[in-house]
Parts: sequence; C-alpha cells; structure tokens
Amino acid sequence: MTGNTSMLNTWGRNSRLYERYTSNAAEALSSDDGLQEAQSEWEQFFINSHGDIFSGLEITNPRESLFIDTLYYDFIVDQIIEFVERQVGSHVVNQEATYNTNALSFSFQSLHSTIIDTDSIERNVDEFMREVDLANLDLDFLRGLYESIISHEMRLQLGEYYTPSGVAQLSVGELTVNDYETDTFLDPGCGSGIFLATCIDEKREALEDDLSPKALVDAITETVFGVDLNPVAVKSAKLSYLLSLLPLLEEASVDRLELPVFLADSLKLTRDDQIQFGGEVLELSVDHLVGNPPWITWGNLSEQVRDAWREKYVKQLDLLPHQGVETRLGHANDDISVPFIWVCIHHYLNKNGHASFVLKRDIMKGPAGRLLRTQRVNSRPVAVRHVHDFNRLQPFGDDVGVHSAIYTLRADSKPEFPIVATSWKKVSGKPSFTSVDVMRETLKHEETGMIPVEEDDPSSSWVREDAENRALGECEHDIRHGVKDDATDVYSIDRDQLGDLEPDFVYPYLKSKHVVKYGLFGHELHLVPIKKANEDNETEIQNNCPKTYEYLKSHRQALEDRSSTWLDKGTFYNVFGLGEYTWSDYKVVWCRLGFKPHFTVVSTVDDEDLGEKMVVPGDHFMFISTDDEYEAHFLCGLLNSSIYQKSIKGIASEGKSSLSKTVVSKLELPEYKQTEDSERLAELSMEAHEIVPQHTNVSKRKYNKKTIEELEIVQAKIDELVEEMLSEGSLFPDVGQSTLASY
Repeated sequence: MTGNTSMLNTWGRNSRLYERYTSNAAEALSSDDGLQEAQSEWEQFFINSHGDIFSGLEITNPRESLFIDTLYYDFIVDQIIEFVERQVGSHVVNQEATYNTNALSFSFQSLHSTIIDTDSIERNVDEFMREVDLANLDLDFLRGLYESIISHEMRLQLGEYYTPSGVAQLSVGELTVNDYETDTFLDPGCGSGIFLATCIDEKREALEDDLSPKALVDAITETVFGVDLNPVAVKSAKLSYLLSLLPLLEEASVDRLELPVFLADSLKLTRDDQIQFGGEVLELSVDHLVGNPPWITWGNLSEQVRDAWREKYVKQLDLLPHQGVETRLGHANDDISVPFIWVCIHHYLNKNGHASFVLKRDIMKGPAGRLLRTQRVNSRPVAVRHVHDFNRLQPFGDDVGVHSAIYTLRADSKPEFPIVATSWKKVSGKPSFTSVDVMRETLKHEETGMIPVEEDDPSSSWVREDAENRALGECEHDIRHGVKDDATDVYSIDRDQLGDLEPDFVYPYLKSKHVVKYGLFGHELHLVPIKKANEDNETEIQNNCPKTYEYLKSHRQALEDRSSTWLDKGTFYNVFGLGEYTWSDYKVVWCRLGFKPHFTVVSTVDDEDLGEKMVVPGDHFMFISTDDEYEAHFLCGLLNSSIYQKSIKGIASEGKSSLSKTVVSKLELPEYKQTEDSERLAELSMEAHEIVPQHTNVSKRKYNKKTIEELEIVQAKIDELVEEMLSEGSLFPDVGQSTLASY
C-alpha cells in the first residue's frame, strides 16, 4: 500500500469491505438476539452517559446505523492490532475496550464472529492486511479512517474534535517534567489517543539512551494513561498507543502487553467503574493532565447528567462563579470543557502538578470562561502559566468553526499577571499543524501577555497587553457637544404642557440617567427651538408655531439673563451645541461627566405623544455623528470593547469631565472601511442594541444589578474581534505593517 489514501479506499466507508460488513451486520441484527441485546445495551450506555444523542441526528435510523458503524470500525481496528501483534510478536491482552472495567457486558469480538461467519469477509481480511505498511500507518490515517466511518454529526454530538499532532506536541511540550521515567500523565478524555501518543514520544525520546527497550515499554505503560467514555475512542486510542510503542516492541521481546487505556467516566458522574490494571485496582493520581476535553454544551446533556453535575460538583467545587441568573447551570449555553478539567484536576492531579489542555479561545473572555479565570478549584489555586493563542486560525479544520487556544496550568501555585502568551497567526500560504516544526515554518508567532480588564478582578475578561496600547491613537471623527441652553426650567417640557405648544420643536432628550451600554433607559422632552446655533428663525416661529413663540416670549427675561457668552448672539432663545451633526441619522453618544464609559447608538425613538422623532443629546453628552448605520455601530463596538474600555480607564482624568472630547480623541477611532471584520463588529453592536430594550422594563437600579446573559455573550464576541483587529492590523486596512509596529 502506497499511503493513507489507498488504505482508506480499502477500509473506509466507500470500500467493498465496508459495504459487505455493514450489509451482513444489518441482516444479522434483524434476527440475532445476541446482536439485538448488544445494541440495546450499547444504546443505553450512550444515553446514560451523554444523553439522547441519537434524537438530534439527521440520519436515517441513527440507532441502528451508528451501532453498525461502531461495529465495523472496531472490527477494522481489531484486524490492525492483530496484524501488529503478528509483526512484533507481542500479544495485547486487553484489546477489547471493556477489558479493564467491564463497562459493557458483551464482547465486540464475539459480535464480529456472528457477522463475518455469514459471508466471505473473513477470507478477504488477510488479503487486505497484506497491503498494510506499518511505516505509513500513522495517527493521521486513524483520523481519516475514523472520520470516514463515524458520521460528522455523531462526532459533534459527542463533542469530539480531532487534535492535530502539532497542537498536541505544543501542548505536551509546555509541561514541566521532573523525571521522564517516573512522571505520570493522564488524558481523561483521550479520544483517538493523539495526546497519549505525544506523551509516549516525549518519554521515548528522553529515555531511549538510558533504558533498554523492554524497560522503556514498562516505564511508559506504567506512567501514561488514557480514559474515555466512548468504546470506539478507547479502541482507537489503544491502537494509537500500540503504534507509538512500535519502535520499541520490535526490539523489546515483550510477549504480553497490557495497554493502560480504559473505558470509564473520568468525572464519575453517571458511572464509577473500577479500573483493573496489571491484576490490581488502579487508583489514578498523576503529575500531568493533558488533552482536548469534550466541547459539549450543557443544553445537549441529558437532565440525568445535569442533575449529576449539580449533586456532585457544582457546590463542592464552586463551579458557578456568577451572580444572579448566572447561577443557573450552563446559563450561557457554554460547554462543559472547563468544568470537565476542573473536576479532573480535583480528582487526579498531584500537588504542584501541571495540566495542559486545548480549549476554546473565547474562554479568555465572557461569562463562559469565568470559571477558568478564577484560577482556583474551590480553595485550591490553579494558575494559568501560559496561553498559546491561535487567534483566527482553525487547527481543527474549517468545518468545526471555533477558535482555540492551549492553556497550561500549574496546581497549588499563585496566579500572576501578565500571563505569558504566544500569539500564532497566518502568513502567506496554507498553515499546517502536522508538527510543531511545520507550524513554525508555516505560521508566525510572537510573545505577548494577557492581563485582566479590571485590575481588581482577575476573573474579568483577559486582554492582550500589547493590543491595549494599540487602542490608543488618533480619532478620525469630529466629536460634538450636546445641546446647551442654560435654562432647564424653560426648555424642559412636561407632557401636560404639550397641549400649549406645537410639537415641531419638541424632541426626545437625553440626560445622563438615560444611557446604558448599547441602549436607552427612557428619555425626557425638551424644547429645541432652532436647528443650528445662532440661527435667526424668529419670524418663522411666530408665523408657524405661534403657541411656541408665545411660550418663549413669556420666559424672555429668564432667557436674556443667562450668563453664558455662547448665547449672546442670535435670538433671545438661542441655544448652543446645534448643527447639522445634531440631526444626523445616527449618533454614538456618551456622558462626559463622571466615569461611566457607556456608549450607545441613537437615532429616533417612537415617543408616545410625539411619534417617531430624532433624539437630541443633552448638555452632559458628547457624540459622534454619521448617516451610516454601520459606521455608527462599528465605532460603538470599538468603544464598548474591553480593550478600549481599559484604555479609557487608563487615560481618563479623575475630574468632573472624565470622558471629555480630549480623552476620547486619544483613542484609535479610524474612518470606517467596509471590510468583513468591520461589518461583523457593526452587526454585533446591532445585536447588542436589540437585546438591551428587552430588559429595561425594570428600574435602572435593578437593571444595573442585573446580568443579561445574552448581552455578555455578544460582548465577549465583540471583545475577541476587536482584540484580533488590533493585534492583526485589520482595524487599519490601509496601513502597512511597518507603520503598525509603532503602535
């Protein structure tokens, strides 16, 4: 066989062997009581452990078809293991996935016998196996074989994402190993075994000059462990483990080999199977945890599994570091990956032990990642020591659609900031993750640091310290002042006064109490009798709005007594801070007084008495005007992002006008360019503006104490996008990289 593609053609879903085996299996399943009982037990095993994953699959007869695919994959792996055994003269005594735990009562091998006896399959297997080239039988082949047989939908339901070798190598390489011979490793959700293979490679490379092949095999099998709750994954991981030992087995003369990969529930939620290994009960306690835990959302878990989480771990390990509505399990529909590793640290990690896991990148921000950012498992400190940030790269392939990072932690260690981070980005050509060396050839990386947005709250969103500096720069937009009239008693209009005035010059008016991030908390009514400062429209008002003119005349003395020199020109009812910008279609507004960096986009509101009318910002406001909705929301997204908020906090004065024009002018607010990123940022801001009005039917005091989970999720996306735009330079589409280096 010349390579993996040829082998997949021989064994994969499109092969003759697959067609024969599955056809025979379907026929046998219709009449064989043993097969039917095995399917029922297998199905219930998955439902108890993962919830009813079958009901959400768009596959014809999913229970039967997935069981048959599982049988076929197990059969192929069996054939490869037995072929390897013959080549190296070693017998794998625990080839069955259930051997060490008896988690399932039946043997897959006995089921294969039922199926292959019905046809000539057995006679053809030897022919297929003669084509195997062990030198080319690598983990990429296993990935291809698994993905060609087990449906994509099924893998997503199980939260399984194959980790490329380079990412696994990078993750394991971050661990601080004291003694390669005795240090113990566990992947508690080992999947197809890529992290186990990587740990074995590390040990083999470190010890091959010091230990004999047999001693090295013993050292590895006594210190590198894997656990998974999927029988197919366990069988696949055993084959990966065996292939990683292959260079040693050819010289070690090992007659009997037991592989430490176990079908069990690492979390001990729905089952607590006793693990037997080497004839004794194995109590796992390790120096290092590694892996890529399942990315399954809470919503996809069965109620039985969610109840088990609540009963066993939520209070015991303080897994919900939230307030209010956030105390609901999975409030943001986040996945179980961080609670998974927290429980594993609690159960398995030795004092001062290390862990290195591949998780979603957005855990650095937003409500879903607050648990990790607390950097403690209950009262036990667990410090994040390093982050490999893959930004918008997609190591798992385009079909996964999530961004990832590697988080390396140390237990019983005090958290410190900044957290060292390596930022990986694309250069020209197609990136490859086949090994760390290839990653360094096809990608660029730079060292930076992660710091919390709120210095007194380490669990607040983490941002890149270098990106924060890039938020400082030059504002390309005019910043305007709200309407100033110095006669609130005259210009502020009660609703019972509306009958005494024409509505032409009465507008919805904003005071500081009305603005929250991405929304308005009501408005008042205000008389704005001119369209621009110093305008002389006295004759027009007399003729067209006589009631309004008489009202102004009745307060003439008070208006003429105003002290501001800004109002000396124009009519006696002149006001300051008016121009074409006041009447632009959209305005990004904020209160300049105090320190409340809440930015929102305003346009018109539908007032109960005035109808649809343009909003006018009051004297305490600053704003940027535009007639482009996307531009307004783009700027609002920037200003409300964690990076910009942190920068604002750093440059704002402690005086009365802490968010003045001078302060905001120091921020990088470029001209709006229609790019994929800028449009996405604008749309996220629009999404946030749609959420806020749904929650303003309470007092503002209650609103300020309220956590809006949907809004926090959108805010995390905004934070992530803005940080990427700053660090990658896409916020400045017309600026060269040499210029960016100065930011």
